[in-house]
Amino acid sequence: MELERADRDLAAAVADLRELGSRVDWDAYRHVSGQRGLREVEDQSASPLRDGVASWIAWLTARRVSQPAEQRRDAALAEARTVVRLEHDAQVDLRGIIDGLLGARTAGEARAWISALPEGAAKLEEPERTLRETRTEVFRRLGIDDPSARFTGVAANVLVDSARALIASTDDVARAIVARSEWPIDLPVRLGRGAKEGWPSRLGWRTVASLLPGLELRATMNGEPPKALGAASFARALEDVGEVFHRSSRHKNEPFVLREPPLDARPIRAGFVLASALGERAFHSRVLGLAPGRAADQARAVVASFLLAMRTDAFRVAQRGGDADDLSDRVFGANLRWPPPKDEDFPRLIAWLASLDLTDALRERDGDDWFRNPRAFATLRDMSSAPASVAEGAAVRLTRRFETLLG
Repeated sequence: MELERADRDLAAAVADLRELGSRVDWDAYRHVSGQRGLREVEDQSASPLRDGVASWIAWLTARRVSQPAEQRRDAALAEARTVVRLEHDAQVDLRGIIDGLLGARTAGEARAWISALPEGAAKLEEPERTLRETRTEVFRRLGIDDPSARFTGVAANVLVDSARALIASTDDVARAIVARSEWPIDLPVRLGRGAKEGWPSRLGWRTVASLLPGLELRATMNGEPPKALGAASFARALEDVGEVFHRSSRHKNEPFVLREPPLDARPIRAGFVLASALGERAFHSRVLGLAPGRAADQARAVVASFLLAMRTDAFRVAQRGGDADDLSDRVFGANLRWPPPKDEDFPRLIAWLASLDLTDALRERDGDDWFRNPRAFATLRDMSSAPASVAEGAAVRLTRRFETLLG
């Protein structure tokens, strides 16, 4: 198999996968999503291009073989209905329950939605488990016992231990910031509703990018930004902008498989770095125009939402080590039986643990308002291609950073 052609075909297959998900027609891509193609590539002389092509073929093989299980999961997600006891009882699917919970405006309404969540999630447990088992078996047959180690470079057990350590080390600070919240799973804190002043009136890609005056985003953002449910919505939109920023910074002549390997934590890390600007006091004073005291309060409110988001991502990985019910109670204050673990959880946790080095470098070079300096984004472009590795003590450093920012 010619590696350069395989690289082009893989890029096309991945583009279809991102757009169509479980509806991809794999017939045109079987040569780059099957064991035969993988063995042909592995028999060639070792090189970064060969290894990159092999990684993507292995990943796409797992996606192709597990497509029927993924489609059954998607069908169950669309068809399963649960009664939500609001003013008028309604039968709602799981996505509708989550949307309703996130959009709840009163504690009573939120309790009604969250009461329905465990039952709705339980209806997805069997198809989710079948999908995970199918992918695990495909990887095993391909000789991949640990997908995280193969595709991210960090063993799953190391990340599970890091995730559990993060949850344990941030339990006290998390309890402190939600102690006065009467809402289920502390929605006002998670959505950053305490930081409500100075934001653009409309959450669009252009307005989000304008929050970082030094950013010159040349790439096109696809789809719609998140719904404006609170300050955290602007952070989530900036995460998406950061991922596109990372991909646009890579040299276009570089092979696709080297620019964008499977389970790549680097674009997620870039997204976290951009979103971290919203946790800076300088952002709220110099971009949103708030008085110093209010700027400090709003920055803390955004950082609090970051902390709870990080704990949710840590839970996704930590539950692989068992005690999912106990972990859910600690992270959400309730046994939600949701969200299920996915291989994509690993790079997200790595991005949390690897983002501090980049943000520290930007602050050191360009100050606490680095987000206003185009030079900082040039620096970030240069640094963004560096591996997103997990340094020893990263979980402790991340915990201490949150304690400092929330102190």
